[in-house]
Amino acid sequence: MNKFTKRLLMSVGVFCTLFLISSCTKSFVTVNDRACLVDTYLEENLDDINAAAEEAGYFVPSDEYWGYIDEKVDAAYAYAFENPETQEYVPYTYIESNINYHDDSIAEEDKANFVDDKTVKSVIRYAGYNSDGEAELWANLDKWTLEAKNDEELSDGTPTDAYITYLKKDVTDNTGSILTGLTPKSGYYGINKDTYVEGKTWSQAFSDYGFIEGLLVYPIGWLLYTFTISFGVDGGGQILAIFLVTLICRSIIVVASLHSSQNQLKMTESQAELQKIQSKYPNSKTNKYEQQKLAAEQQALYKKKGIHPFRQIGILIIQFPIFISVWGALQGSAILTQGKVFGLQLSTIMSSALTALDFGPGGETSFALVIFVLMAIAQFFATRLPTWTQNWRKARIVGNKTVKVEEDSSQTKMMKYLPWIMMVFIIFMGLSLPAAMAIYWFFGALITILQTVLTETVNSSKKGSIKHKGDKKNGKNTKYSKYKKVNNKKHMKLR
Repeated sequence: MNKFTKRLLMSVGVFCTLFLISSCTKSFVTVNDRACLVDTYLEENLDDINAAAEEAGYFVPSDEYWGYIDEKVDAAYAYAFENPETQEYVPYTYIESNINYHDDSIAEEDKANFVDDKTVKSVIRYAGYNSDGEAELWANLDKWTLEAKNDEELSDGTPTDAYITYLKKDVTDNTGSILTGLTPKSGYYGINKDTYVEGKTWSQAFSDYGFIEGLLVYPIGWLLYTFTISFGVDGGGQILAIFLVTLICRSIIVVASLHSSQNQLKMTESQAELQKIQSKYPNSKTNKYEQQKLAAEQQALYKKKGIHPFRQIGILIIQFPIFISVWGALQGSAILTQGKVFGLQLSTIMSSALTALDFGPGGETSFALVIFVLMAIAQFFATRLPTWTQNWRKARIVGNKTVKVEEDSSQTKMMKYLPWIMMVFIIFMGLSLPAAMAIYWFFGALITILQTVLTETVNSSKKGSIKHKGDKKNGKNTKYSKYKKVNNKKHMKLR
């Protein structure tokens, strides 16, 4: 394979990687979900934001302005409640659920399944529809702020454009990275269950977010939600749910990589023959003629043995979408925000939990540190064990005296570095992703280690069985062969 083809394959690989990363990490948080997040955040932090804005020289709006906005929200809510199908201020689904919330025939404990007044008003205040009829964050607030500026009684107390920009930036900086909007069922999420998140359907995942999101991300998120609800949202329930999701995803990868494993085994068993071919062309690195002859004989050997040198790259094309989809599902799962495991919320970014330095009772840092260390150790052994077993097989097949095969420095050189790259990537990314992803990688590494051990055991057993059959076939180490040998000697003595 010439350099141009290699570079082309590398470019295609990089392009596919970037495409998958950009398409499979889309947030399932809708505009309305974001409005509820904004309301929760500003309810706790608006006074601090205003104090910081005033100190920075911005004009802070008066209480009369916020009272004016409250009146607009109340009027819009009353109108939407009386005319639910208009969807002028809030989606019909919110009002329909809110109507059920006010149904006197529904038990008080069941009302938690419906949308309360505060949620509807949050969406009306901080979301809305633009001139094109599309949901947009801040749409209603911007419209009513403009109306307030034209009101002579309020004009002196209305916010400036600079303040509004400052407010939006602060909100975006503190809530824009929250991606936990993936859930098949609408409900209240968060530790205090105070933020409403819309349920998303499978068809909606395809139509609104993308093909990979519908094909893989949503089903994985659905499994995680179902298992967590079954086992419990606190403590070991979430851990067990992540383990089962990991087991299912890894099982798919194992089945898809069976041919690749067999291909790698054939490659290892052919090392002796490859070295013989290599020894025939000692100047192949500098002599083009010998290089071509070497490549031709190697290709002939591969064809004879049924070896596909680049099949392992094909397996990565299968593994990587699953990897990215699990990533998207775990960081976007709303159900993981409802509980804690040893004081750690699994939707928390690992670096945030570690830098919090909260080692006290119920602190998040201790468990986060344990998870990260275990994940790093497991990833190291999962990465190195296949190489160790492969080298062990080579030593058994060709002995300790080996010759460097050209193939190792050209076609398979990239494959040797991929495990290291993936290990460093996983450990580094583990700091910038939710704790749930680190747990997934830990379980995934354990499964990989188990798979490697089982595969090596089975292959060694098969090889021993084949050798034993060959010995029997050749008359070696059997009672029958010894009997024949003794009789032959006796026959010679009689003669």
